[in-house]
Amino acid sequence: MAEQELVTKVSTAIDAFASEMIDALAEVVRIPSVNPKYPGQVYDEVVGGEGEVSKVFARHYEALGATVDLFAIEPGRENAVGVVKGAGGGRSLIYNGHVDVVPVGDSANWTGGDPFSGTIDHDRVWGRGATDMKSGIMAQAFAARALKECGISLKGDLILEAVVGEEVMDHECGVTATIKRGYTADAAIVSEPSSPPSPLAVVPISPGLLWFSVTVSGKSSHSSMRGNSFRAGGDGASVGVNAIDKGVLIFNALRQLEDEWGLTKQHPLFPPGHFTIHPGVVVGGPHGVMVPFFLSEFMTIDYCVWYSPDDNPEDVKKEIDLHIHRAAQLDTWLREHPPVVDWKMNWPANTPDAEEITGITVKAHEQAAVGSRFAGTPDIVGFAAVEDATWLTLGGVPAISYGPGDLRVAHADDEYVMIDEVVTACKTFAVAAMDWCGVA
Repeated sequence: MAEQELVTKVSTAIDAFASEMIDALAEVVRIPSVNPKYPGQVYDEVVGGEGEVSKVFARHYEALGATVDLFAIEPGRENAVGVVKGAGGGRSLIYNGHVDVVPVGDSANWTGGDPFSGTIDHDRVWGRGATDMKSGIMAQAFAARALKECGISLKGDLILEAVVGEEVMDHECGVTATIKRGYTADAAIVSEPSSPPSPLAVVPISPGLLWFSVTVSGKSSHSSMRGNSFRAGGDGASVGVNAIDKGVLIFNALRQLEDEWGLTKQHPLFPPGHFTIHPGVVVGGPHGVMVPFFLSEFMTIDYCVWYSPDDNPEDVKKEIDLHIHRAAQLDTWLREHPPVVDWKMNWPANTPDAEEITGITVKAHEQAAVGSRFAGTPDIVGFAAVEDATWLTLGGVPAISYGPGDLRVAHADDEYVMIDEVVTACKTFAVAAMDWCGVA
């Protein structure tokens, strides 16, 4: 644990420039940095915002004396890395966060109508990216500034990163690109919003994410033939089959499996029922003419599967494939026209060997949060979603997460972050760097 005199010194410094830090946060929130590869975006119309935000962070890194590397795998999508060189003899640490944000949806649903307002009120900052996750990156940058202004030199290197691509698993353009460029360390803390269930939790593990689609086919006919296609005494499949009816059979089967998971898939760091099979997108109808005057020819459901970090993703795939197959065998049409499953993506779970950096972050929070509403020992929980800590860990840098903000308002209308969370997180980052890297 850092000496109390040093903790008090950096905490006092952070309190002194807290309003400047929040103004700096509002500045980057006002820069639209929607990931240009996010579905529904026109790449050439959106690209560039990520790079503009990274350039702002690069200026902050330069101001505190770091050696700055601003580079891009794709033009307009710069990553910013700032290395605060240690005096030697200590462990290195990466502070990481992503600058890209998701689209805003319908701006009319945002209070005030501007999703990138960066409005500051008495206790929070509003706007897309405030929680997810520009506040965390800014808190890390100002933690390094506090150490510099207090004349505290670390033994190990502190590496500050603002990267692109996280929102669409584009890690090759972002965090993985930094690893390939040579930026590695003995541990990393990613400043993702670590609530729920409680603000400023310490997160040593995350689930995995699978994305797949299942498509069933039908046989088109006039919609007036619906009854004739399945009622007793009718002509059955010889006249037509409504694909949506068959798709609902598969939907119900996977919903049954999801209910079973609620009982069988448990993990001590996740709430009961967290591991789910989420039907996120449904499309169906006759090919070419999406009107209800035909028996539908197809139905496709896209699923997002949150699986336990204890599970092998290939085993999860096999379990779902088998369940779909068994459900299809109970239907005469689906037996002859089996559903087509397309596995599209796997974002691996994060399961680092990170007991020591987890413990140091817990102790740093305890020291930094004294006198605040976050005082005491923080919760240690699994991350609700997935994030770049996975790619750091797979790149040889054991990574955990801790940061201001709440996933319940991330990706939502009227996104915001609480100011006192940003300030306390900044103090925790400063103390954790002293503890992990050592003070020269």
